Amino acid sequence: MRCLIAVFLFLGITNTVFSQVEFKPYAEFGVKAGASFSNMFLEDRIGDEPFVGSLIGGRVVYLGEMNFGILFETNYSHLTHDDEELGSLSYSYLHTPFLSRFRIPVGRTAIVINLGSYVQFVMHNDDQVVLERDALMGLAGGLEFTFPVGKLSASVEGRYNYNLHSNSTTIDDLWATWAEVGLVFSYSNRKR
Repeated sequence: MRCLIAVFLFLGITNTVFSQVEFKPYAEFGVKAGASFSNMFLEDRIGDEPFVGSLIGGRVVYLGEMNFGILFETNYSHLTHDDEELGSLSYSYLHTPFLSRFRIPVGRTAIVINLGSYVQFVMHNDDQVVLERDALMGLAGGLEFTFPVGKLSASVEGRYNYNLHSNSTTIDDLWATWAEVGLVFSYSNRKR
């Protein structure tokens, strides 16, 4: 009889302990705003030139595991460069990253590592800016610091992007790179 009581107590304690850490998948929906800093090539110039601009977008995060998920964003960026010879130059694009997301909890906050790929669709570019392809693909990676703000969560994020092929259809080595910094506010459908 004692053995049976001990088994029931053990099962009850085990069930209580594991039910407290049971994870249920959830999604987050957010908006993002920030700045982009790129190195872009100009016609008949050796080397790249710095462009700076703003970005705005939306995101969906799905966490299927406690600390691992996926992130999909759609961002719009408009960047400019003031040139002594050519005047004010600009280009804009729609950027759609699809990233894996590894979350490291630190109390009520978290450090997040985002890694993956993207497709970038050119929306507009001045003739002097070398963007001959309508779509570019590349790799992206970054860090994010997430913290609660009332019922929402806020994140400060930095990300680096690298095109996998040349911006030009005739010159092979004109790869563009750019960095982003942003602030994200997200709402979670997580049941607490």
